[in-house]
Amino acid sequence: MTKLEYLLMYQKADLKKQQLENAVRTTESRQKLNKITKLLREQQTTIQKLTEDADAQKTVLAKLLAQQEGLSHELELNHSEMETLEADDQVTAEELTEFRQDVERLNRELSRLEKDVKTLLEQLENTSAEFQKARSLGGRAKKEYDRLKAVCEVEKNESAADITAATKEMETVERQVDPTFLAKYKRARVHHSMPVVPVVNEKCSGCNMSLPMAVIKKLISQETVLECENCGRVLYYQK
Repeated sequence: MTKLEYLLMYQKADLKKQQLENAVRTTESRQKLNKITKLLREQQTTIQKLTEDADAQKTVLAKLLAQQEGLSHELELNHSEMETLEADDQVTAEELTEFRQDVERLNRELSRLEKDVKTLLEQLENTSAEFQKARSLGGRAKKEYDRLKAVCEVEKNESAADITAATKEMETVERQVDPTFLAKYKRARVHHSMPVVPVVNEKCSGCNMSLPMAVIKKLISQETVLECENCGRVLYYQK
């Protein structure tokens, strides 16, 4: 057999292995598993964000409640002091008016705080509901993930023997391939599933680029292969 024939035999074995591996990766169960995996990741991200949101809301709520408690205590003291001032004949009307204004200000601030607390409690309740919903959806998705993963493992094991045989076939042929040809093949294989292609109508049949006549003549006259300057595939002339 010629060097080119060994190279093409090696590519044939490689393609066979690719097809077997692709068959395992593209089963219906594997595609469903990929989708459910993506969903689980999205749910994990959602749960993490909701947890962070809830923690932040709880922190703000604690501050608001502390402020609310402080204002309530201050108002109680002011109401008590107001009664004392109103009973004091020495206190002027201006002083009472100023004190009442302070009490009104405190009442306004307390009312605003109560609204803020109410709004934040509603937000926290919504966040908690969304969190529970995300956890429930994630739990169902995890059960389906475990089921599909088990099915995919069975499919993988069923194909393992064929893939192993194809790998051994590749290794056997590889020992017969010219090292220079093999190096070119492996460079092209990085980017193309079918690295070796024939010249057809004076063009690379991989990317359809027209080839210089000097390249065509070299491929025809010698038992050699060349790399396409455009796509990097390994070219040979098919008689």
